[in-house]
Amino acid sequence: MMRWHRIWAFLLRHIYEIKSSIDRKADIFLFPTIDLLVFGLLSTYIEKMQIQNGVAGAIIGGIILWTLVYNITRDMSFCLLEDAWSRNLYNLFSTPLTMAEIVLGTLLLSVFKAMFTIALMLGLAFALFGFNLLSVGAVMAFYIFSIFMFGWAFGFFTTSLILRYGTKVQAVAWSLILLLYPISGVFYPLDTLPAWLAAVARIFPLSYVFEGLRNIFVTGSAPAVPELVLILVLNLAYLVFGIWMFVSGFRNAKNRGWFINPI
Repeated sequence: MMRWHRIWAFLLRHIYEIKSSIDRKADIFLFPTIDLLVFGLLSTYIEKMQIQNGVAGAIIGGIILWTLVYNITRDMSFCLLEDAWSRNLYNLFSTPLTMAEIVLGTLLLSVFKAMFTIALMLGLAFALFGFNLLSVGAVMAFYIFSIFMFGWAFGFFTTSLILRYGTKVQAVAWSLILLLYPISGVFYPLDTLPAWLAAVARIFPLSYVFEGLRNIFVTGSAPAVPELVLILVLNLAYLVFGIWMFVSGFRNAKNRGWFINPI
């Protein structure tokens, strides 16, 4: 049975680390700010060239949502890696913490950190470029929720690889999601890609989210209900797969004693 005081203890351990680590603060505030400034200024330049109305907003919106995807997936893996690096996994799993409490704590931590980041980026986007992503309406809430679902799914998957193969594959924590960066349509339509690569992109719900976001800003057309249902179904499928991979990886790590000597 889950106990909230144990989940709070799990969260508190990472809150203390964030407070004492410049690296963790930079992940939440500095790097997202730099990305927003670079692409925000680029979008302003594009708008001045009068290429197409709405392209600037689509680019700024795209970088905000992509930052959310990247941070969620990375943070979930880093929860495990930070304990592996500090040789704290044995201590963690010798406590009464259950697997369900660790998973829920990890999800809550990713939500809290992502909310700080997106609040900062939304505020800067409005202050610097007069851009309000939330002006899109209710569909934006659905897109952000979809981003969280896929971020969790991919985070579970990357964490499962670390559990199964150890810290020698720790680079997947911050690099594996980047394989989807060029094919998710963050800054350009999917029809820009070769046909076979566009077909691969449509396997992932991110491509529908970014395409839908772009269509809202460029053409003013809202996504159709079947498209939203497809995004939800794909996210659920990936989330179930990610959790299954995580549980399988955890059992594998436990059986080979990896938590005692996480290398």
